[in-house]
Amino acid sequence: MITRSFVLAGSDTTGITLAQILQHLAEHPDAQEKLRKETADARGPDGRDISFEELARLPYLDAVVKETLRLCVA
Repeated sequence: MITRSFVLAGSDTTGITLAQILQHLAEHPDAQEKLRKETADARGPDGRDISFEELARLPYLDAVVKETLRLCVA
């Protein structure tokens, strides 16, 4: 789950992981678009903020974080 695999990391590790996620998404626009759609759908038509609990239930976001960690952890 994203809350356990990402949020509990230290701040340096979190920053590096976020940078890697952004790099991978920039290199794979199809994945970026799929993630953008998932988050837009979660925000709804009014564009409200997504709660932490709702973020934890976004399967593609969770997959992106886990795949980035898999690719970048030696």
